[in-house]
Amino acid sequence: MKTISSVLIVGILLLTQSLRADTPIQARSGDNARLIVNRSADFGIEESINLAVDGVQVAVLGINRNYDGVLPPGKHVLSITTNPKTYGQNSPSQISVNVEPGETYSFTAVWDDSERASLVER
Repeated sequence: MKTISSVLIVGILLLTQSLRADTPIQARSGDNARLIVNRSADFGIEESINLAVDGVQVAVLGINRNYDGVLPPGKHVLSITTNPKTYGQNSPSQISVNVEPGETYSFTAVWDDSERASLVER
């Protein structure tokens, strides 16, 4: 019963997040860059990934999910946390990116070690 409840909650979170995934970050289409964040295939099944851009949550990535959105040019901070939080992950894993118009930036969420998730540029 606990597993069914967890799956149901994650499903609801994924549905509500997918409806507003691109909303916080807007720019004219000709000036945008593309941001892709994939979830590593071996990330696990118990955790989802909370993806934020400049401190604003833009997606929750469950199993077999990714984020494909736009970013305006300039410096941005991408951060991830896991849900539920893993032992030792008191602060988000962050990476800065200086975005250029028309470019594509691709990252993968992976486990650095047994206790911390991070983004790796691909």
